[in-house]
Amino acid sequence: MLILLLAVVGIAPAQVPEVGAVLDRYKAFRPGKDDLAMYQIDWASSLQEAQGRALREKRPVFLVIIHAQYGDLSSGHC
Repeated sequence: MLILLLAVVGIAPAQVPEVGAVLDRYKAFRPGKDDLAMYQIDWASSLQEAQGRALREKRPVFLVIIHAQYGDLSSGHC
């Protein structure tokens, strides 16, 4: 019975009308994709590739070193 109740609560939409107003306000103020583009990191698969691109594009290399046994930025684990 508890599992059924939790399942229904988990899928039931919010009944509070203010939620829509808050979401609309959030969407109005949230920066657009073009505004956030400068925060995206253009990853390279190797240091050699990054250095070559940095030289061609006259940009610095942003080096991230993972010092953990299971660290893997490409999968989101660090």
